[in-house]
Amino acid sequence: MEKEELTKDEFMNLSKEEKQVLKMLRQQAFESIKVTQRNGRIDMIESTQRIEERTKFVDILKEHDYQNIEIKQNDGRVVYINRTIRTKVK
Repeated sequence: MEKEELTKDEFMNLSKEEKQVLKMLRQQAFESIKVTQRNGRIDMIESTQRIEERTKFVDILKEHDYQNIEIKQNDGRVVYINRTIRTKVK
């Protein structure tokens, strides 16, 4: 399989949403990123990240309006917190 790279012109013509997804990938803060398209345009971005156990739950809840939070507990201790953030593209 041949490696495809964007030309400078193709990169400059990316939409704001496409550039947002690339920026998220470069940050390496997310375990997964799911992009949903509608009519050929990005409609929704779902990104999942692991959060440090020391983070306060109230702070986690305040960070985003649309999110699912999964907390894994073992022997009374929080083992990990995963958060899936949903961003509707306008």
